[in-house]
Amino acid sequence: MKEIVSQILTQYFSKMREPKIEELNLDEKYLNITGCCFVTLYVNWEVRGSAGNIKEIQQNIALELISNTMQALTWDKRFTPLTLTESEKIQFRIDLISHRDMISLKDISACDPTKNGLIAIHRDYEKLAVILPNISPKLMTWDDLIPVISQKLKDKKIEDKNYIFYKIETTVETNF
Repeated sequence: MKEIVSQILTQYFSKMREPKIEELNLDEKYLNITGCCFVTLYVNWEVRGSAGNIKEIQQNIALELISNTMQALTWDKRFTPLTLTESEKIQFRIDLISHRDMISLKDISACDPTKNGLIAIHRDYEKLAVILPNISPKLMTWDDLIPVISQKLKDKKIEDKNYIFYKIETTVETNF
């Protein structure tokens, strides 16, 4: 998968547009499997964009990677857009969700954020937050995680009656 994201980034910065799937040199297997994934972009070890989905949206994993890489590059408004000069320094991480289990808020404290991530979905589906496993050295315990989830959801009181929680595991690939 990392070779696909590398190609997407190279093509984007050379043509300044989203590459078409037929412009990428793909292993056939990526056209025949589905999956949900996140792509996180870094420059100088600082996050500069991230995008993903918690369920399969595209026809195959190659299209998911194209979509999520492009969204991380161009749609993540939390960060300034990456420049052509910075393109040479981009590092990335791909998280392919490999397992998810519904859990309660009290079960969160038993999880290890270096191995498990968390999806929190408001019961009316108007808010969603995802924390990937081992994404930050600042998130070593689940007590560290709750303030981050609260901030992402813009909700000071996170409760089971308002949210559905999933513990997730991911398979990670990076270019660093």
